[in-house]
Amino acid sequence: MTRGVVLLACFAAAAATQSDLPDGEGKAQVQKACIACHDLSPVTGSRMSAERWAATVGDMVSRGANVSDDDFDVVVNYLAKNFGRKVNVNKASVKELVDGLGFSKDAAQALVDYRSKNGDFKILEDIKKVPGVDAKTIDEKKDKIAF
Repeated sequence: MTRGVVLLACFAAAAATQSDLPDGEGKAQVQKACIACHDLSPVTGSRMSAERWAATVGDMVSRGANVSDDDFDVVVNYLAKNFGRKVNVNKASVKELVDGLGFSKDAAQALVDYRSKNGDFKILEDIKKVPGVDAKTIDEKKDKIAF
């Protein structure tokens, strides 16, 4: 292959991986920091807590990733929000539902109470039956919910 074709292939691969990231504050910083060394599949395929993302980003910075001190928290928050660990709605406490999925305390309590009374949730539609929990909110969080 000629040098121009190789460069074009590299740019095309980088553009394709960039579209894998959800929009939001921190997307540009993640793209800049990560694609300099690798594609985004290790990022988009990971599910880690905010603490693990912070450790991972710190490790990448020590290896040369271009993340400023000002952008460090932005990058970690973006990754934790979009690629955080899944929360098992059948085992999580109220606090874990609030912290891990972003439910209000009232909605999280409603989930725990409903689960205690009716048994484990089997599918996403079961969660939508819980009074006080918005179905749209469940749909937004579906990628972070485990059973």
